[in-house]
Amino acid sequence: MTLLYQFALFLHIIGGFGLMAAITVETIGLRGLRQATQRTDALVWLGLSRSIVMRLTPSSLGLILVSGLYMVATVWGPRGWILVALGSLLLLGVIGAFGTGRRMARIGLAIGRAQGPLPAELREMLGSPILLMSLRVRLAIVLGVVFLMTLKPSAVASLAVIVLAVALGFLAGQIPARRGRNELRADVG
Repeated sequence: MTLLYQFALFLHIIGGFGLMAAITVETIGLRGLRQATQRTDALVWLGLSRSIVMRLTPSSLGLILVSGLYMVATVWGPRGWILVALGSLLLLGVIGAFGTGRRMARIGLAIGRAQGPLPAELREMLGSPILLMSLRVRLAIVLGVVFLMTLKPSAVASLAVIVLAVALGFLAGQIPARRGRNELRADVG
């Protein structure tokens, strides 16, 4: 392996670390937002989450993609696990955009309009189980892709791993989401 390949592998791993850091910050930010009762507190958590996640996620995904494509073009070729991993990265972006991005944009606007204590409808938006589920599914996909990179299974086995990862992420998002929703209803009601 050439020095350039090793550097690309290094950048690929750094991109993975960045993606995990972005998911971690997003998780902490969501938890803070869900616990916020005042507009000022919510703005702090929203600002933290947006400033880091909105920069780190695309740059990390870009780093993963560019370095990964270089390694595919120079060493690996289009193997089954690589194609499934690439499709999984696209799925990650779609889930992030539609599962979290659109909702957080509406929440951000609602927080900006709020005065003093957060209104019940905004707290209900923050308690949406979709937000937590999106995080858990994306985390499971990332872990599934790391599994693929480690074992390099066939295309069929790779696809089964990602389907299983999505299912486990979905299930992991179900239990806490229900508990959080019930707690939110008790607070609002």
